[in-house]
Amino acid sequence: MSGSATATPTQPSSPEPTTELKTRATYRSLMMRGLAPDEAANLTAWMAGINVGGSHWTLRQINQLLFLRRMNRSGRFAETNDRVH
Repeated sequence: MSGSATATPTQPSSPEPTTELKTRATYRSLMMRGLAPDEAANLTAWMAGINVGGSHWTLRQINQLLFLRRMNRSGRFAETNDRVH
């Protein structure tokens, strides 16, 4: 029997964003596996659901963006009159 019947579909080009990605631990683990700092940071960003494209991320920038995303999702950026109760 051929394995083609059990083939899994291809993965999306970007993972689903995870709210609990441990960015520092992920970054360090990738560095310990031989990735350069910019490679480790970009892969960490991608794993967090951040579009990498041609830009280079730092761990600090990743954490700042994830923080701002959480603030936005929780409604912290809404105007006083626009807040959802």
